[in-house]
Amino acid sequence: MERDYKEIVAELKRTFANGTVQFRSDNNRPYIPNQVYTDRVESATESRWNLEIKELEINVPHRYVKSIVKIEIDVYSRDGYGFAVIPGDPATEPKNITTAVDQAVNEAYLTALDSYQMGWRDLAPYKKNDWAGNPALQHLLEHMNPGKEAKIAHSKEAIHRTCLVCNKVLTADEWELLSQVPNLNREKMTYCFEHIPDHLKRKINKDTLRKFEA
Repeated sequence: MERDYKEIVAELKRTFANGTVQFRSDNNRPYIPNQVYTDRVESATESRWNLEIKELEINVPHRYVKSIVKIEIDVYSRDGYGFAVIPGDPATEPKNITTAVDQAVNEAYLTALDSYQMGWRDLAPYKKNDWAGNPALQHLLEHMNPGKEAKIAHSKEAIHRTCLVCNKVLTADEWELLSQVPNLNREKMTYCFEHIPDHLKRKINKDTLRKFEA
């Protein structure tokens, strides 16, 4: 029996497996890989979906690419918008145009999926100082244990990190705590709890810090 649209949307919003959220190497921002989203859409719709590029503007003189895509699920559809800068000189490096096109289309694809709230529950614990901190979205942080803060999944890689100061191996909780420091690149600024500089500790949400210390 095929799922109806309401069931499909509910499946799209469902949380992903622990460890799904990754962190970018350049700015340490959390993200979910495109392939994970595609796998979820395939599974939720039982392959009954379509991705259409509605508009693709490649502006070589001004070095940018703009994309508009449409995702169709049954008779319903949603649009997404993407933009990318063409690096270097497109005349001498034409491959950069292809790269920018891929980036713009992928961004548009993710924008469309974001309108279904895909991955919101998974990313919310890392976005408490951003959109997830809005009182209207508290339910995203309470989905696992109502009335309590959602537990953040830890990456297995975390246990292999060492403190810059004492060279101690970090626990998964210490690694996760570093992700709560706004704009901190924990790949480079790696500290155990004892050696996190005070000015960085003050940036951590007080409730989060208190729960860690407890």
